[in-house]
Amino acid sequence: MKETSHEKRRLTKEEILEKKISMIKERGSRVMKINSPLGSIMFNVLRQFDQAYAHFKGQLGEPGGISHEAGAELMDEARKITMAFSEFTGQLSKQVRFKYYVPQELQEMRQVTNRKKDELSTK
Repeated sequence: MKETSHEKRRLTKEEILEKKISMIKERGSRVMKINSPLGSIMFNVLRQFDQAYAHFKGQLGEPGGISHEAGAELMDEARKITMAFSEFTGQLSKQVRFKYYVPQELQEMRQVTNRKKDELSTK
C-alpha cells in the first residue's frame, strides 16, 4: 500500500533510537535528564520556542514577515523572560543550598543591558 502525504508510517523503536543518536551528534545538540514535571513542561516550551525562532529568523525583515522593529521587541521580551527565569533559578538554588552558575552568555547580556541603561540615564 502506498503512503500518501497525509499518511505517515510509524517509526519502529529502533528507528526512533537511531534518529535520536544521530541527532545527538549534530552541532548545537544538548542531552538533558529532566528531574521534575515543571522541567519537562519547560523543556517542551523551549523546544517549541527554538523551532519558532528558526521561523522567526527566516521571516525577519521579509515582505509579509516580521519587521526588524517588531523582531527587536520580541527578542527583548524573550531576553527579559530568560533573565527573570535565571534570577528565579538563583533564588531557588539559594534556598536549597545548590550552587547556581549564571551562564556566561547571560552575564554578558546583563552587562550590555546595564551599560545601555546607564547610557540612557546620563543623556
